[in-house]
Amino acid sequence: MSKTMEHEWEVELPAGTPEQLLAALAARDRLFGQSVSLEPEDDAQNTVEVWFGAAEALEGDTFHLAVYAELSGAQQYLEAARDALEDIVGEQLEAAATEATEAKLLGSRPAKEVEFKPVPEDDQRPQLIIPEWLGPQGEEVEMPWGFRAFDAEGHPWPDDEMITAHDRLVVLPVGDELRLYSLPPIEEDDED
Repeated sequence: MSKTMEHEWEVELPAGTPEQLLAALAARDRLFGQSVSLEPEDDAQNTVEVWFGAAEALEGDTFHLAVYAELSGAQQYLEAARDALEDIVGEQLEAAATEATEAKLLGSRPAKEVEFKPVPEDDQRPQLIIPEWLGPQGEEVEMPWGFRAFDAEGHPWPDDEMITAHDRLVVLPVGDELRLYSLPPIEEDDED
């Protein structure tokens, strides 16, 4: 009989340098909306499916990554699957830290020249990673993709052409500027 279980926890990551913050945002991107299948040894028919959600907050030099997992599958395997989740998340955090070292700086803009506005679902770009705390305040916005950065003329930054040219882009606040980085694609093997 199939059952569902929810599991939540928080991971604190260092965010005192741009590289650390970049790694933390890459981690959120690797987790949010991802699904994995956990197959018990010698019992492939009782696979447990896991869907991950994530939210973040920045407090000083600490990035708080709230991880949510919804597990569905055979009841007798749910607790073992839940116990394996922190290892899976740990692997994703390590991969994100490696990706941050491979990131390429594509450009920057003064933060005062950029405004973050909500966008309709058709204009959301999942490959664009923007910290949730930069999102519009006081408005109902679907996080993390329900808003984008716009320049003073009202044009999206980065534009769709730039987004299409890269697998994953990060808008990273550093001092009084916003930096745009590209991250390597998430390899299919990394998601397992």
